Amino acid sequence: MKENIVIIDGSSLLYRAFYAIPHLTDAQGHPTNAVYGFLNMLLKLYGELDPQYVAVAFDKSKHTFRNDLFDGYKATRKPTPDDLRPQFALIREVLACLGICVLEQEGYEGDDIIGTLARRTAADGYAVAVVTGDRDALQLVTDDVTVYLTKKGITNMLAVTPAVMEAEYGYTPAQVIDMKALMGDTADNIPGVPGVGEKTALKLISQFGSVHGVYEHLDEVKGKKLQEKLADNKDKAVLSKDLATIRCDVPLDYTMDMFQPQPRQEDVAQLFRSLGFRNLLERFAAFDRFSHLADAAAPAAAVQVMDAPGAASLKGKTVAVAARYDGSQPIPAVTALAMAVDDGAFVVPESDYDAYLAVLTEAAAVVTDDGKDLTKVVSRVAPGRLPLKDIILAAYLLDPTRTSYGLTYISETFDVSLDEGTEDDGQKLACDAAFALQVWPKAAAELDKASLTQLYDTIEEPLIHTLAVMEMNGFTVDTDRLMTMKSELSRQADALEEAIYDDAGETFNINSPKQLGVILFEKLQLPVIKKTKTGYSTDSSVLDALRDKHPMIDKILHFRALKKLISTYLDGLEPLIVPETGRIYTHFNQMVTSTGRLSSSDPNLQNIPIRTEQGRKIRSLFVPGEGYDYIVSGDYSQIELRLLAHLSQDPTMIDGFKKGQDIHRRTASEVFGIPLDEVTPEERSHAKAVNFGIIYGISDFGLARNISISRQKAKEYIDSYFARYNTVHDYMNGLIASAKESGMAVTMFGRRRALPEINSKNFTRRSFAERTAMNTPIQGSAADIIKLAMNAVQDELEKRHLKSQLLVQVHDELVLEVPAGEKDEVEQLLKDTMEHIVDLSVPLVVDIHSGVNWEEAK
Repeated sequence: MKENIVIIDGSSLLYRAFYAIPHLTDAQGHPTNAVYGFLNMLLKLYGELDPQYVAVAFDKSKHTFRNDLFDGYKATRKPTPDDLRPQFALIREVLACLGICVLEQEGYEGDDIIGTLARRTAADGYAVAVVTGDRDALQLVTDDVTVYLTKKGITNMLAVTPAVMEAEYGYTPAQVIDMKALMGDTADNIPGVPGVGEKTALKLISQFGSVHGVYEHLDEVKGKKLQEKLADNKDKAVLSKDLATIRCDVPLDYTMDMFQPQPRQEDVAQLFRSLGFRNLLERFAAFDRFSHLADAAAPAAAVQVMDAPGAASLKGKTVAVAARYDGSQPIPAVTALAMAVDDGAFVVPESDYDAYLAVLTEAAAVVTDDGKDLTKVVSRVAPGRLPLKDIILAAYLLDPTRTSYGLTYISETFDVSLDEGTEDDGQKLACDAAFALQVWPKAAAELDKASLTQLYDTIEEPLIHTLAVMEMNGFTVDTDRLMTMKSELSRQADALEEAIYDDAGETFNINSPKQLGVILFEKLQLPVIKKTKTGYSTDSSVLDALRDKHPMIDKILHFRALKKLISTYLDGLEPLIVPETGRIYTHFNQMVTSTGRLSSSDPNLQNIPIRTEQGRKIRSLFVPGEGYDYIVSGDYSQIELRLLAHLSQDPTMIDGFKKGQDIHRRTASEVFGIPLDEVTPEERSHAKAVNFGIIYGISDFGLARNISISRQKAKEYIDSYFARYNTVHDYMNGLIASAKESGMAVTMFGRRRALPEINSKNFTRRSFAERTAMNTPIQGSAADIIKLAMNAVQDELEKRHLKSQLLVQVHDELVLEVPAGEKDEVEQLLKDTMEHIVDLSVPLVVDIHSGVNWEEAK
């Protein structure tokens, strides 16, 4: 069997990888997606082709002999994307570390290097595979040279042989050049013959064999106009053929030994770790060609699982815990448990779970990847709080923009090997505990390096306990009222459905955009607002624009709202109620949002609509549980605007808040130049939209759309605002400038959010990053303050041994259930704690409300 060589079109594959792989960055925010995709493709080639030799060809420079032949060659190509440009240097560095030979030659393109190397190595008896996304390379196909053409993304490839060429394309490899000569190539700005496309070119080449044959038999070409085009543009055809021909005579100086990888072990390990590519390093090491990398990529020696020591011996030690739970509510049950200390890792026998869990409250530190569930299960067997060191929480604080923080990611981020080399479930869990124990010191060092230790210690780690308690508390639902409401809203929806059918004059599926579109825009002849790929758009923005065109529209919007309430909340809540307690137990997600705000799920209590009467009724289903009498709510008033005043130190805003003025009325007075007592409700509403819009970096277009005014008028509002509140303007500009310099936005408590696209030349990406730079310090600081308040309220409830308990946090609101005898004390506790949790230049104001259900307490 012949030895084989794979020759890779580096530029083509890097471009394809860039567009195929979503945006990725390393820890410093440098783009890496193209390099990551390229390396995955390389691994696929090693897995499928097992090459003895590999070479990667790149263009040396933009100017080649083809530019001397034709000034316009490639002149119409768009500039290399900003995020791709630095990855060309990076892939060269990565390939050099892997010992993979890169070839480039001044005055020639990568295609010419590929063609030359393919011809020469094939002539020397090697089986040649050319890997590219460029169909120009098909001219190189022979019995000894197969072109692997990427079809979709970078991993789906078509192996093109002479037989495949005939079947797939209908012409020979040699005729690729003749086709280009006639039809040209817009990508490379090869002119070809004007007016001759691919079908005409294929027809001519099939009939006459080549460009030369076409011009030898020009009088036989059918169609006088086509004959004239060919005759008038012969020079262009000849030039185009020259430009399209891959040169196979580049003066390359090489030996085959150059194409056998010689990886630099230490350099590869360091570079891949810095790029976050540890898993790729391990995959490369699995191939014989890269066996030198085995030491750099090999996981640590298998964890030695020892017999479980006595539970009491864990007191005062740092203990890592790995567990599996059954997920039952309100407290999950442990189904498997392992621990690790400096001496080793061990599996806890099922009969001893309680003893080992209980002693954790007396440990020096408890390292885990799931502090909240561990807190819950320990609460069954022992009072007190756990000194938690949560490695997932640390990873989240270091990079809050990710969607997941699995152990593989943790392994790569903190450069700790994850031993997955056992099928024994107990031993695997013990390995996970040992892994967590190794990770925490590195995670703690990274937190300290990023100035995040205080945020972890004072806000996020105590919050684990608070959230665990809230999740265990749950929230009682009035099931009888739920069923009554469900029936009532269903009757309303049915009545609306019949009314809509009457208006339409026929029955149809109201929930089908296609059927609804036919009714609205064909039968009723309402004006078409916008279309989708599949037909008419009937989304809410379209229906809003049609409200005054037909009485059916309001009915459809009301019908949709009712159906959503029924399906999402009434139908959704019912199965989540635990029969034994009558409560639902939402999950509070601490590590989801990039701003630091909490979210909730199963059910999402933060998304219940409160602007409609029906939505507010959903809140009325949530009531005090047995032994409690009231729902009490504490809600920060305009916390983000107060933070804007504090952070910007704008004297006008600070004055307004200190005087207890209606800030939106004050803004209207300032911006519109009218006395405070003459501000109309509409002017106040517009000022409110401006106030909150400024926080989110709103544009004149966005403001105009939000309050239904002209874009010019919206621009005047924003300009007037910044003219009057010029300190705010300077502050916002300062946030952008700081982010451009540091690559991140930071809250007043040190929470960070990386903004890798803040300096992008892409307007859309840069603008989004700039808005984020303005918003994050305000919204993130507000999130930090409510978390501080939650922790402090929970501490005070426990310190005073009160029965009242925290139930829910929704944005700027805390909700508790309270027995009658504690109502006055808890309301005062809540107000004092929330209002004095931080010292600002303006007062924090909390509105306290109470009622017999959540709706009444708002």
